[in-house]
Amino acid sequence: MLGFGLFAERLLAFLYPIVPPEEQVELAVAREDAIPVGGGTVVHLPFGHVALENANGEIRAFSAVCTHLGCIIKWQPASDHTWFCPCHKGKYDREGKVVAGPPPRPLVRLPVSVRDGTVYVKMKIRREAPVA
Repeated sequence: MLGFGLFAERLLAFLYPIVPPEEQVELAVAREDAIPVGGGTVVHLPFGHVALENANGEIRAFSAVCTHLGCIIKWQPASDHTWFCPCHKGKYDREGKVVAGPPPRPLVRLPVSVRDGTVYVKMKIRREAPVA
């Protein structure tokens, strides 16, 4: 009977894992001068990937995760200045809207602010759950 109880406990822990809640945090992600005017870059953080672009002085931030299958997008410095997903040729414009390929939704836009030359982005993260 004790064996069944331990098995049931493990089964329930597998079926209903403890997932920590999401929290919104503001992170310093880059120096403003590291983003070329008219260009973009992707910053890789422990909590995710952020696409930053400098649209003639306006800093914009998006999740750098393609909405198709989760690949990481890249800046394509061509005449159309687009974000490009190398996995399945998805393209997003400077506003994060889909312009080509299979992505079903636009990129997730993130709130951004610049203070003292540092770019800050607000994003939702999950901290690791404590190990039982």
